[in-house]
Amino acid sequence: MRSEVLGLPVDVISRAQTVERIGEWIRVPGSKPKIVVTAYSEFYVNAQKDIEFASIIKHADLITPDGVSVLAAVEYAARTGRLPRREYTPRNDDWFGIRVLKNFFEGMKVGGKIISGKMGETITGVWMFDTLTKLASQKGWKVFLLGGWGDVGERTTKMLLERSPNIKVMCDSGELSVGTDSVTNERVIKKINAYKPDLLFVQYRPVVQEKWIATNLSRLKVGVVMGVGGTFDEFVGDFKKAPVVMETMGLKWLWRLMVQPKRFKRIIKAVIIFPWLVFKKSLEL
Repeated sequence: MRSEVLGLPVDVISRAQTVERIGEWIRVPGSKPKIVVTAYSEFYVNAQKDIEFASIIKHADLITPDGVSVLAAVEYAARTGRLPRREYTPRNDDWFGIRVLKNFFEGMKVGGKIISGKMGETITGVWMFDTLTKLASQKGWKVFLLGGWGDVGERTTKMLLERSPNIKVMCDSGELSVGTDSVTNERVIKKINAYKPDLLFVQYRPVVQEKWIATNLSRLKVGVVMGVGGTFDEFVGDFKKAPVVMETMGLKWLWRLMVQPKRFKRIIKAVIIFPWLVFKKSLEL
């Protein structure tokens, strides 16, 4: 089911439905490449001022909720749907004050649902990568890893082969200049197209990777392509995974802050600016 967060789409479907949809796309040879965006709260904040990025999200074939906060925003919007103005009289400020209180308490209820771990099923880039590469080994799908810092792409490829010796996988760092250096960009695109992967995972910085995908999509001979942020690093163990209980309770941001304090500014966007924008949006007429 396609829903909306801050005026932008998100697909609230199960993990099983997500994998099934991607599998269906791959099984249609020669079809137009599909873009999957694993969208977390920071994406929606960035897109409020970045028109190009907002357009990419709007036109993606699948936008998965990468984080409990995105699911919470969908639920909150459903709980705070606009009510007819005539219900609140006699003055506009009376109506607005009641709406503020109502929406605040609805937010508290949603927060309680998050803490209790009952918000729903997130579909993160890490989970997608792990699940789809396992399936690729079984189905014979070809996988291409693009980007990553240092030799993380090569180490990820090695771990995939150790886990599933039959997997068809290729990687290229892109020398971290794909999209800025035309020579490197052309080399990488030719390499991808010669391999014709069913799944292309791109790991550059968030937003940068999505823009590279959208810019070059028409030239890529791939089945499905998605940006995966720091997934390769987490897969090989460079970034320690958050405990399942913290992720379920919507506290992955706290774990990230503890193990990567330099992410402080990004976390502020996710846990303060994003909820405020969602609340503010709920008060619009």
